[in-house]
Amino acid sequence: MLNDPQFQGAEVFIAKGYGRTRLLARYTWTPQARRWLWEQLRKLEERPDVIHIHGVFSHLTTFAPRLARRFGVPYILRPAGTFSPKCLMMGQRHLKRWFTKFFVAKDLRLAAAVQATTPAEAEELVRQFKLSNVVTIPHGVELPPSPLSRQEARAKLGVDANSSVVLYLSRIAPKKRIDLLVEAVARLRSEFPNILSIIAGPDAGAEAVLNSAVKRTNLDGQVRRFGFVQGQEKELLFYAADVLVLPSQSENFGVVVVEAMARGLPVVVTPGVASHVYVDAAGCGFTVDDSVDALAEGIRKVLRSDRTELGRRGREYVEKHLTWSTVATRLEHIYTESLGFGLR
Repeated sequence: MLNDPQFQGAEVFIAKGYGRTRLLARYTWTPQARRWLWEQLRKLEERPDVIHIHGVFSHLTTFAPRLARRFGVPYILRPAGTFSPKCLMMGQRHLKRWFTKFFVAKDLRLAAAVQATTPAEAEELVRQFKLSNVVTIPHGVELPPSPLSRQEARAKLGVDANSSVVLYLSRIAPKKRIDLLVEAVARLRSEFPNILSIIAGPDAGAEAVLNSAVKRTNLDGQVRRFGFVQGQEKELLFYAADVLVLPSQSENFGVVVVEAMARGLPVVVTPGVASHVYVDAAGCGFTVDDSVDALAEGIRKVLRSDRTELGRRGREYVEKHLTWSTVATRLEHIYTESLGFGLR
């Protein structure tokens, strides 16, 4: 990362963490980071103008707002989907509620701004905490500099040029509902006999569900599996596919959706994927109901549509609204507005 020219001039401090025991499996103590931040804020000549805090429910993100307020430095807090109903039910949910009530709620209220990643998250934050300082700034992506042709990508992956390729690219987790995708593809097999599902992502608790669905639908010969992918291999999968499908029950953003749009790949998602608003706004795919029938119909529509046109719409929307340069401009505006923010 430090060799990336985009990070030129940035100072990176990596602190040692403690506490990854069974009792504290989700909470790591970072006293070294606390001391470093204290020193940065204590010295007037080194004090930052604004602090941008990403996440909650950690030692680092708990003491940072308090130190910021102590030294009069405005801060922006980004919960990153932590307060969605689905996330709050995961892990130590009772401890989360207690911690939120006595610590995080105040940090949110006294922030110069609370950054939501999607309109859905913004609505949830306002509803739960009655906040008036919420701003919506999405996650950004980079536009690929040199798109690959479908033929070239498929040749490198060994995928038949005439296949109808449905891509799933995410963790194999229960909330992602990969079984719905498998069932939907199975229902399309008679209409698209050359349909192929490419499933890429590491197991995160639903590998057995996936295997069971593939066996139940007799799709073994029409499924290709990849584990965790990145770099060139990930790019090849995007360009080899006809449609990306993400049927998640809950997704605070769903970066892979916007990554697909940036590469001109049509998308089918369910309403739980918060970035579905960008798919709808761009007209580059379909948001469908939470059912196998609806998912199959969404995939069918894409495969029967002008996929070049759908892809063009998605890429143009990303270029206009969701690139990192666009996001950075909006963040810079929030930083500027936060200067001189008084403690309340």
